[in-house]
Amino acid sequence: MQKTRVVLIWIVGISFIAVGLLKYLSLEPELKAVFVRANYPTWFYYVIGGVEMLGGILVLMTASATKRLGSALIGVVMLGALVTRYLLHEPPIRFIMPGIILVIAILISFDFGKKKEVVGETFRN
Repeated sequence: MQKTRVVLIWIVGISFIAVGLLKYLSLEPELKAVFVRANYPTWFYYVIGGVEMLGGILVLMTASATKRLGSALIGVVMLGALVTRYLLHEPPIRFIMPGIILVIAILISFDFGKKKEVVGETFRN
């Protein structure tokens, strides 16, 4: 389970750094079109890109507090994506990826699969 957790953290972290960077390089015309259809201001597209990159970086850091903050940022972005897709009346298939990523972000924030250590207990015969 620990290996699964590490793999998911790396996939989510690298993916969000890349997707955020793509927004700054304006290499996602399809996603930019969603922001235009939703009547979001242009600057909001870049704010979301920054939040995605920050969330990806924080998820990849070693401290569990930063992982939780990064997964919370990613979760909020995915929740926003789901609400936007709902308001735009997009087909149900468009909800799958943001929903899966939201669940993964929640799992990362709760330290799933992490081995718990028992500290301070010793057994004597």
